[in-house]
Amino acid sequence: MRLDPAALLERFLARPRVAYAMAILDTYGKAPGGLLANGLAFSALFTSIPTALVALGLAGWLADDPAIQAALADALVAAFPPLSEVIDATLSALTEGAPITSIVGLVGLVWAVSQFYVTVDVAFSRVFTQTAERDIVGRTARGFLWVAIIVALVVVAIIAGALLTAAERILDTGQTLGDGLVGIVTSGPVLIALAILLVGVVYRFVPSRNPVWAAVLVPAIAAGLAISVLTQVFAFIAPRIVGFASIVGPLATVFVALIWLSFSFQALLLGGAWVAVDDRRRRAAAELALTDPAAATEPGGGGQ
Repeated sequence: MRLDPAALLERFLARPRVAYAMAILDTYGKAPGGLLANGLAFSALFTSIPTALVALGLAGWLADDPAIQAALADALVAAFPPLSEVIDATLSALTEGAPITSIVGLVGLVWAVSQFYVTVDVAFSRVFTQTAERDIVGRTARGFLWVAIIVALVVVAIIAGALLTAAERILDTGQTLGDGLVGIVTSGPVLIALAILLVGVVYRFVPSRNPVWAAVLVPAIAAGLAISVLTQVFAFIAPRIVGFASIVGPLATVFVALIWLSFSFQALLLGGAWVAVDDRRRRAAAELALTDPAAATEPGGGGQ
């Protein structure tokens, strides 16, 4: 009996799980996900500079405490190790003139982050093709909202750091409460949980038609874990590449950061394609159940 490779391949591709995986890859490929990820990587790299500038500048301006500023810098480095050179350089530049620099950084942050959100929104509209895209006004307005959220989070972090520092001085226990809290927040499990939470929020609220939470959960976990692993891998590789390529200096750091961001956004968009396919499947099943209630009681329909 002669085997027919084409028939075997066709039967393999016809399996439900394989067809489901192929639908995700097709959605990602048609976007096209790789090109979008590279564009997002460039945009994110340039956005990271004003973001670090305003975060550390506000810390120096509002708290007026170098310890809080250094703790915030350590937390940013722990969360984004491949960008450590950018963050360290920003902290060094802020040793003097923090109020002026933070104002300049705030203006840059408003523009850069709002435009970065527009880029993210466009990328997700290419993945979630079943709904109409937002217009430029809606995208820009949502970008400003994200700016406000980021600034609010930075202010909350600064206030929390100031309160912890004050508590240390009042209690005078000799224990560094701030360092302990930073250690907890920047620990591996907490950073992974924050990555999954952030990815889930992006999947749920960035698309013009919000996917159901059931379609978001598993892809958010998978993409959040993938991004966390990529971050740790590049945190391990980056110092060795930069050391080997010390002749080009900062250019090597930018090169490594771009590669890390590109892979991370590919994971994010691939997870987004997963959400889009699963959301379509769930909505189609729900519509079928509404239009044909008897279908759920048919053999194999799951209604027993």
